[in-house]
Amino acid sequence: HRYLASLANAGFLERDGDRGSGLGPLLAHVGTLALNEFGVVEIADPYLRDLADVAEETAVLSVWAGRRPVVVRSHEPENRVLNISIRVGRTLNLDAAQAAVFLAYRRDQIDPLLEQLDEPQAERVRRRIDDVRRTGVAMSDTINVGVRVIAAPILDREGMIVATVAIIGTVHTLSPDLNSGKVLALRDTAARLSSALGFTP
Repeated sequence: HRYLASLANAGFLERDGDRGSGLGPLLAHVGTLALNEFGVVEIADPYLRDLADVAEETAVLSVWAGRRPVVVRSHEPENRVLNISIRVGRTLNLDAAQAAVFLAYRRDQIDPLLEQLDEPQAERVRRRIDDVRRTGVAMSDTINVGVRVIAAPILDREGMIVATVAIIGTVHTLSPDLNSGKVLALRDTAARLSSALGFTP
């Protein structure tokens, strides 16, 4: 108990109510630094910059960190005065669009993770997972702060998901229309990054 308390105080672990402990923000950050040695993180920067400038929204790359997505790269558009920013190393919750994309490809992890959520939230995530399987992207709205996120999968040569790419905007600048130019740019970036990793549809 003393060791767990010390690790939690240092940020390596975080308490998960009665369920025990999970990865903490500092451990996620250390993991993010280690991930810089691997494929998709290494090659993603120019793709993200292009996407941010074409979509005129913040472009984000996330990887799976055990039980949640974690942000490993973020680029804001050059020509916008005001942008939504997100910190590299930030762990995202299961209600995030990125989480739905990962879970759509990690079927074995869905039930254990959704058991941690209350039923309305779990049902919302299940609907997003179904949307990913139907449309290839996930969208989440945080209405209370006016933020919209749309995410797509990045696949490796085996067809396994290795990351997600997303655009983050406001509900006013980022349309929910999945055939909009911004979403098409997102899909194109995900396809090109997957191709660079050896994925063949």
